[in-house]
Amino acid sequence: MKPVAHDLKILLIVALVSLVTACGGSGERKAKYMAEGKQLFDAGDYKKAQLSFKNVLQIDPKDIEARFQMAEASSKLGELQSAVSQYLAVINEAPKHLMSRLRMGQVYMLVKKIDEAEKMAKEVQALDPQNVEGMVLMAGVLASRNNTDAALTQIDAALKKQPDDVSANMLLASLNAKMGKIDQAISILQKNSEKNPTKTVPLLMLAQLYSETKALDKAQEALESIIKLEPKQVGHRKTLASFLLSNNQMDNAEAVLRSAIKDLPDDIAAKSLLIEFLIAKRTPEIAIAELVPMIEQNPDQYDLRFMLAELEMSQKHPEKAEGVLKEIVTLDKQGPESIKARNKLAKLYATTKREDEAKALVKQIIEENPRDADALSLRGEFALADRKIPEAINDFRAVLVDQPQNIRLLKLLSSAHMMNNDPVLAQENMEKIIAIAPNDESAKLDLATLLQQTGATDQAMQQIDAVLKANPNSKLGLETAYKVYMAKKQWDKAQETTKRLAEAFPNEGIGYFLSGLAYQAEGKIDQSVPAFESALAKQPDAVEPMTQLIKSYLALKQPDKALAKLKEVIKQQPKNFVAYNLLGGVYLGDKKYPEAMDAFKKAVAIKPNWSIPYRMIAMAYVAQSNKADAIKTYQEGINKTEASMDLVNDLAGIYHSNGERDKAIALYEDALKQHPESMEIINNLASYLSDFGDDAGLERAAKLVEPLTKTNNPNMLDTAGWVAYKQGNFAKAQELLLKVIALDPDSAISNYHLGMTHYKQKNNALAREFLQKAMDKKVDFIGQDVAKETLKSISAAG
Repeated sequence: MKPVAHDLKILLIVALVSLVTACGGSGERKAKYMAEGKQLFDAGDYKKAQLSFKNVLQIDPKDIEARFQMAEASSKLGELQSAVSQYLAVINEAPKHLMSRLRMGQVYMLVKKIDEAEKMAKEVQALDPQNVEGMVLMAGVLASRNNTDAALTQIDAALKKQPDDVSANMLLASLNAKMGKIDQAISILQKNSEKNPTKTVPLLMLAQLYSETKALDKAQEALESIIKLEPKQVGHRKTLASFLLSNNQMDNAEAVLRSAIKDLPDDIAAKSLLIEFLIAKRTPEIAIAELVPMIEQNPDQYDLRFMLAELEMSQKHPEKAEGVLKEIVTLDKQGPESIKARNKLAKLYATTKREDEAKALVKQIIEENPRDADALSLRGEFALADRKIPEAINDFRAVLVDQPQNIRLLKLLSSAHMMNNDPVLAQENMEKIIAIAPNDESAKLDLATLLQQTGATDQAMQQIDAVLKANPNSKLGLETAYKVYMAKKQWDKAQETTKRLAEAFPNEGIGYFLSGLAYQAEGKIDQSVPAFESALAKQPDAVEPMTQLIKSYLALKQPDKALAKLKEVIKQQPKNFVAYNLLGGVYLGDKKYPEAMDAFKKAVAIKPNWSIPYRMIAMAYVAQSNKADAIKTYQEGINKTEASMDLVNDLAGIYHSNGERDKAIALYEDALKQHPESMEIINNLASYLSDFGDDAGLERAAKLVEPLTKTNNPNMLDTAGWVAYKQGNFAKAQELLLKVIALDPDSAISNYHLGMTHYKQKNNALAREFLQKAMDKKVDFIGQDVAKETLKSISAAG
């Protein structure tokens, strides 16, 4: 038997040899992938280069050079967000990495974050004061601040070191053009292009300047030269086609795009450009006729099939789009294109009101691929629509783990937090969006709206002012400013904003319409009338100004003018169902029931799936003490509108007032069968069962309310809390109802429910406090008499 120590020594040597061999192998593979990536990058094949650099990082995640090269490839592919995250990672890991700082400075300049660009420029110059690109970056910072002299000094220093540097000459030409020295700018670019015959950037700027000076032949020649230099870059051909289109040369533009397909037969982008051109400039039918044979000739280019599906959907041919997507699923079986197609099928089902099929398909995809981002996003959107807020939040967060800069998902997550009454988290996500996309106007205005809703109106105006400074005629920006001024009752500023809207959009009625609303809110009803009339003069078909004009006439006790206006509208627009409904409302107010009924029924005939006229007809019957026909009308409306909740709640109210509680419960149960995911129906049914059902009904309510406990909706939490109270689970009831009061402290019914919960737990002091709050609200609520009697009992007990 060999000594143990000797055996261990041999094992140790074997292990060390294996380790060294493994390390040597990984080192060789790293070097191989790195060299391969750089070679592909230099050849302009950035996608494959990206994969090579990714392979290096899989072997060694801390390889700084590979991460930088990965960023460079992403940048070339236009994947700016990915490039930025990689550049920043290099900056964090390597304090002296000059090029990553230089690139981030250039990115910051691109998105107009000048302060951040200056910081990067200073860091570059601190590392290497003689770096020419650093000088040019600093010159760009100075130029953006209109410090032209200082910028020219920096450029001059750069050109002394490298007279032919492209970026320095480009900036110099740009500054000359800005100062009106177009000929000098062109001369600079011509000379630089001669010195750098393989560079396309000087030629592109030359083409722009030639175009501005109407030297169109020279501009075209420059763009054609760019294509010769980089024939594989489809974007250059798109630029030439766009130039030709802008000069009314449609056939020549099409010829350029067709030649791209001929020269680059395997390039999907070239084919996409032609199809997009045909859709926009010819007809969708011509585009489809071109696309179908393309697919036959290139059966494995699934992007073409997806393009056809989207085109069929845009032409309102969902059945054809569905066929295309199902064919992809069949062809690719369980591959990535099949998964993508199934996700698109789920979206198609959702948009064509096939929600059950959509949800079933998404469920299947997630079971097979639990981290599929598209499927999780869709499931989150379905949950959001069904008001299953916690589930939506969980799905959006799961996707954002892998896609932290997905702006659309961050917006959805922010919306979910707002629906969940969590403005702090909503604001946090909106701020992330602005950090990622500082020029995203809608994100800034969404944040402004959020800030205004939470009372931070000064901060809201800062966001709005930033948008309007960059774009003084931003429609959404002016509308958001108007809302803030209205909330603050700053009527003069609101009216001033409506004037700006009217001037910026002279063919629209938006400015006049908002002016009318402001006058209404201020109590100047008479002044609102001409504003709404002006809005209708601009847009005669607009529903909102017509509705508000009628409202103002009625407030001014001028029903004759309201009737005259509506009859005029109906004469011009005989299918205007809103006008008929308003006409019925005016007649109903004057108790002219036959005329009202006639108008409402015409609205129903034109728009049978619209709930409002059914409601109005039923109200007219109730006003005439005809509950039987009111019930029939509600039932008809519920059938035609797929159980509109307004109609369901109204009819349940009539059943309740008639003492027909079983019918009310059955009505809610039927509505739930039609919309099993509707949190509103679940809430209303559970609430009614808890107040008016028997023991079996209470058990049913307890099962129904489980998803309600996971929301931050005060009404739904109140229902869940009251069900717990009814079941004698006072601790759970108290926990839920305290959340409700935190969210909605002024709710009479919730104060009553919490007061009764404390009373049952023999805490009379708190019971008195909350019951008294409920009574002090001076509103009717179910249980009001019980609250009075309980307060008397507490007082009697001392």
